Amino acid sequence: MKRIRRISWLLFMVVAAGIAAIILFLNQRYIAEQQLGLARQVELLQTQVLPKVTATKLPRALLQKWQRQQNVHVAIFDARNQLVFPVGGPQADLIDSVVAFQSKTATTKREQIRVASRAQTAYLFSQKPWTFVLYTPQHNLWQPFWPQGVHLLLAVLGLSLLSVLIFRGYTRWERHSLQRVQRQLAKVGAPQPTPAVLLKPTDHYFALERAVTHVDQQLQAQTALAQNEQHNFNRFINHLTIGVLLLDETGDVVAHNPAAATMLAQQLSDQPHSYLNDVHHFALSRLIKHALNQQKSQHTTVRLVQPQERYLDVNVVWMKAQALQATYQVAVLLYDITPVKQIQQMQLDFVSNVSHELKTPVTSILGFTETLLAGAQDEPEVRQEFLTIIAAESKRLTALIQDIIALSRGQQQQLQVASVNIKQTVTNLLVPLQQTIDTKQVTVQLNIAATAQLQTDPHKFEQVVKNLLINGLSYNRQGGRLTVTAEKKAAQWQLSFSDNGLGIAADDQVRIFERFYRVDKARSHHQGGTGLGLAIVKELVTALGGQVRLKSQLGVGSTFTITLPEKIEA
Repeated sequence: MKRIRRISWLLFMVVAAGIAAIILFLNQRYIAEQQLGLARQVELLQTQVLPKVTATKLPRALLQKWQRQQNVHVAIFDARNQLVFPVGGPQADLIDSVVAFQSKTATTKREQIRVASRAQTAYLFSQKPWTFVLYTPQHNLWQPFWPQGVHLLLAVLGLSLLSVLIFRGYTRWERHSLQRVQRQLAKVGAPQPTPAVLLKPTDHYFALERAVTHVDQQLQAQTALAQNEQHNFNRFINHLTIGVLLLDETGDVVAHNPAAATMLAQQLSDQPHSYLNDVHHFALSRLIKHALNQQKSQHTTVRLVQPQERYLDVNVVWMKAQALQATYQVAVLLYDITPVKQIQQMQLDFVSNVSHELKTPVTSILGFTETLLAGAQDEPEVRQEFLTIIAAESKRLTALIQDIIALSRGQQQQLQVASVNIKQTVTNLLVPLQQTIDTKQVTVQLNIAATAQLQTDPHKFEQVVKNLLINGLSYNRQGGRLTVTAEKKAAQWQLSFSDNGLGIAADDQVRIFERFYRVDKARSHHQGGTGLGLAIVKELVTALGGQVRLKSQLGVGSTFTITLPEKIEA
C-alpha cells in the first residue's frame, strides 16, 4: 500500500513537472521570436530612418512616428552619453550598456549589439555622433493572457490532482478489499468458522477471497474430523477394561485410561509426564525402559502387592516409526489377570481338597473291608460295627460325588422354568431332615405366605433351599432356632434363613462360599459335611439370576439371604 501511495505521488509530480517543462520551453521559443522581431525592426530602422539622420540633425517627428508604427522604443544618446531622444525617456536601465558600447566602438563603422535582460531586450548601434538604442520590454508567454493562463494552469493542475485522487481512491478501495481478505486469512484455522468477506465479482481479490473461504471450510472439516476421531479414540480407550498407557519416544505418558490408573493405584495426570511418575514397580518400569532402548516389544507378568495383591499381564508394544512423526511410540497394555490367578489357585485347591475328601472315606472303606476280609467278619459284633462304618463312609462318599456333580453342572444345565410354591417346597424339604431337627431339638419357624409363588427352576431352587436348611441345622446349637422368612420386594423374592447357632467370624465370612472351605474342619467332619454346600448355593443362585448375602456374628448366629427374581426366562 505504501508503494502504491508513493507511485500516486510520483505520478502527480511527473505530470506537474512535464507541464512546467512544456510551458518553459514554449516561453523560451516565444522570447526568441520577440528578439528576432526586434532584430528585424533594427534593420528597418537602419534602412528607413537612418539615411535621414545627419551629424547635426535628428528627424524627431519621423522617429516618433516610426516607433509608434513599429511599436518599439527608440533612444538616442550623443557622444557624451546624454539622452537626446526622447527627452525624459528611460535611460537608467540603458546607460551602462550605452557606455560600454561607446567605449567599444572607436570607429565610424556601424556596429550593433544585443543586450537582453529579464525586463527587456535592446539593440545598440552607432552612427556618428549618435548611439541608437532600439529596445522593447521582454514579454513571457503567459503575460499577454495572464489571467487565462492562471486559469488554464489551475485547470491542468486540478485535472492532475483529480486523476491522482481517482487513482488513489481506486487503490484505496483495492487496499480495503485486500485488508479485509487479510483479516479473513488471519482467522483461518480458528476454532470458529471464518466469516466470509462479501466482495463483488468484479473485485480483483474476489477469486482470492473465494479460495480463502474454501480453504477455511476444508480446514474446519478436517479439524472437526480430527477432533471427532480423537474423541472416539478417547472414548474407546476410556471404556477398555485393560489399562492403557501411551508413551512418546522420550518416555513421556501422553495418554492413558481410567483402567490403568486403577491397576497402578495412581492418580495419573492428563499433562505429558514421565512414566516413572506412575510406574513404581521395578519389573514393570524396567520392561518399559527396555522397550524404549531396544525399540522392541516386551512381555511379562508382574505381581503388585500395594494397595492389594494384583497380577498384571503386561505387554509393552513398540510401534514402528512411520514416514510421519507419530505422537504415540509405545503402548503399555495392562491386563488384570488376578481373577484368572485366583481361579487357577481355586482349581488347584479344589483338586487338592477333592483328593483329600475322597481319600478319607475311600481309605476308611478300604481299611475296614481289609479288616473284615482278614477275619473280623467272623465276629458278629465287629462285623456289624465295621459294616455300619463302611455304609456311613459310602454315603458320605456318595454325597460328596453328588455335590461335585451338582457344582459342576450348576450353570451348565438349561433352566427348566415352572411355578414353585415357596412354602410348600420348604415344608417338603424339612421332612427328610426331621430326624436331625428332633435330635438337636431345633425349633423351625416358617414366615412364608401360603400363596407365595415363584417362576424359577424347581430343581435348582430345591437344592438351594435344601443346602441352606442343612447348613442352618448342622451348625446350630442344641435347642436352637431356625427361621425361614420370604418377603416380596418389587419384582423379587427375598428368602432369609436365620439361626442362633455358632456364627461365623468376620475373617471367614469373605471365604465361606469357596469350595471345600470350612470354618472348623474337625467340626465339619463330625457333622458329615462335604464343604461344598454353600459353594453350591452361590453357583445355583447366580444361575437363577439372584444374589446371596451373609450376615453373621460369632457365637450369636447367622442369616443367609437369597434374592431371586419373581420370574426368569428359560
